Amino acid sequence: MKRTKKLLLLFLFFCLFLTGCTAATQENMDSAENNYTELTLFSDVSFWNPPVWSFEEGSISAGISKKTGAYLDFAIPPQDASKKLSLMILKDELPDLIVATDKNVINQLIRSGKVWALQDFFETYCPDSHLLKDFPKDRKLEYIRQYGDWYAYLSHLNTDDARKTWKEKTSYYGDLFTHSYNHGIMFSRKLLARANLTVSDIQTASQVLKAFEKVRKLTADDGQSTIPLLLEGNQYLDSSISCLIGSFGAEVIDDNGNYTERFLQPECKEAFAFLNTAFRKGYAFSEDLTLDNLQMRDLIADDRVFCYIGNTSNTGVDATRWVSAGPILSDSGKRPVMSIDLSVPTGWMQTFVSKSCKNPELVARFLDYMTSDEGLLYSNYGVENKDYTFDSDGYIHRTARGQQRFHDSNDMLGLFWNFYNVAWDHSLIPVPAKGSMDDCLNQIQTAFARYPDTYVYDSALLRLPDNYISPDSEEGQIESTLEAYRKEQIPKILSASSDTEFEKQYQLFVTTQKELGAEKLDQKINRQMQENFSYYGKKIEKVNPQMQDTSKPNGETKP
Repeated sequence: MKRTKKLLLLFLFFCLFLTGCTAATQENMDSAENNYTELTLFSDVSFWNPPVWSFEEGSISAGISKKTGAYLDFAIPPQDASKKLSLMILKDELPDLIVATDKNVINQLIRSGKVWALQDFFETYCPDSHLLKDFPKDRKLEYIRQYGDWYAYLSHLNTDDARKTWKEKTSYYGDLFTHSYNHGIMFSRKLLARANLTVSDIQTASQVLKAFEKVRKLTADDGQSTIPLLLEGNQYLDSSISCLIGSFGAEVIDDNGNYTERFLQPECKEAFAFLNTAFRKGYAFSEDLTLDNLQMRDLIADDRVFCYIGNTSNTGVDATRWVSAGPILSDSGKRPVMSIDLSVPTGWMQTFVSKSCKNPELVARFLDYMTSDEGLLYSNYGVENKDYTFDSDGYIHRTARGQQRFHDSNDMLGLFWNFYNVAWDHSLIPVPAKGSMDDCLNQIQTAFARYPDTYVYDSALLRLPDNYISPDSEEGQIESTLEAYRKEQIPKILSASSDTEFEKQYQLFVTTQKELGAEKLDQKINRQMQENFSYYGKKIEKVNPQMQDTSKPNGETKP
C-alpha cells in the first residue's frame, strides 16, 4: 500500500513537472511571437501545405523571423481559393502578401490597382534591395510586356539572364531546361516486374490497357487491390487530361495554321476513349477524381498504384521506384505534342504585395531576404555543416539530417515554393548520380519531350497580354462559361457506361462548346498568337494534319 502511494505521488509530481515544462515552453513561444510582426499570406495553391509557423529554436521559421523580424500567417483554402480571393479584392480585404497562379485572379489583382508595382515598392521601402539589381532583366521585361508593369516576384526563375547571374558549372541543367516538364506519365517499377512487364510493353494505348488488365488481377503487398491507373485527384483536369490529350497528339493549330482549342481536336476524343475504357473496366475509379493532394499522396505511398498521370512533382514519390516510357502513343499513329516555356519562362507562383499592408518596410525586408542568396540557401538547405556541406568544387550536398528535414512535411525546409529560384539552385547542386532519386525524377520529367517523335513547341507563343480577354468582355464570358462546362461534362464522358453513351456525351461536348462560342474565343486568341509568331520569330507547326471532323459520329474523316 505504501509502495502504491509512493508511486502515485511520483506520478503526480512527474505530471506537474511536465505541465510546468509545457507551460514554460509555451510561454517562451508566446514571448518569441511577441518579438516579431505578423505578415498575412494568402495563396490559391490548394495543395501547398506549409506547417504552422514555429518559433522553436533551431526551426527554419524561427531563423527567418530572427533575420527579418516577421512571421507568416498562411491562409490557403483547400477549395474555391480563387473565388475567395476575388471577394477579398472586392471588399478591399487583401492580406499583406498574395501568392497566385490563377490567370484570371492575377489579372483581377493587377487591374484592381490594389497591389504594388515592385519597382516603386522597393525603391520606396527598400532602395538597397538586391531585387532592384539582380532580378532577371529578360523576365522583368517580358512581364511588363504582358501586364504593363512589374507587379510580382515569380517563382522558379530559369531564364537566360537568370542563368547568366547564377551560372551552373556544367551544361546538364541547361539541357534539362529544354526538355523538363512536371506533367507526365509514370509507372511503378515494382508492379511492372510483378506483372512480368517491361517499358517496351507500355508504349501504345492498347499495350497500356493490356498492362492495366494484368495489374488489375494482382493484389498489393498488404492484400488490398491494386489501382492500375490514378489521375491527379481534384487537379486532374489541369494536369492529367492536359498531359494525356497531348500524348495522343491534340494540337493548338488547325490545318490552316490558326489557333484551335485542343478540346475540339479529334485526338482529344481518342484520349477520352482511352480513359473511358479504363474507368469502365475497373482500371481507374471515379471517386479518385475528388482526392486532394494529401489523400492522393497517401494512396500512391501504399504501393497500389501502377500508372500515374499528372504533376509528378506533387506525388512525394521515391522516383527510383518509378519509370516513364514518355508519352502513351495513340494507336492511330499521331505524333505526341507538348508545350514547354522555352523563351522566357514565366515561372509558376506569383507573389504580390498589397497596397493596404500595414508595414510595407517589413514586407520589403522580408521579400528581400527570402529571395537573396542567403535567404534561399537557408530556407532551402538549412544550416551549414548540420544540414548541408560544400565540397571542394563548390557543390552543395545535404547531410543525413538535411535530407530528413527536407522530406519532413512538418519542417519548413524547402517549402517556400513561391521564392524558389531554379537557376540559383542549379548553380549549386552537382549533376545527380546515375540511378539516384534526382536522376530518376529528371528521367521521368524529361521522358515525354525526349521521346524521338514528340513535337515540342514554345508555350510563350500562346502568351496573352493582361486583360487581353477581359472577364467582362464577350470572349471573357465565353471563356468562363466553357471552363465551367468542361468541368461538368468531362467526368460524364469519362464515366459513360457504354460506347453509345460515350459517343452521345462526347458529341454533346463538341457541339455545346461550339454553341457556347468556342470558335469566337479561338479567333481572339489566334490574333495574339499570330502577333507572337512575329515577335518571337518562330511559330507552332502542324504535325498531325488531315484532322477528322469531331462533329460527325464515330469521328468520320472529312471528305
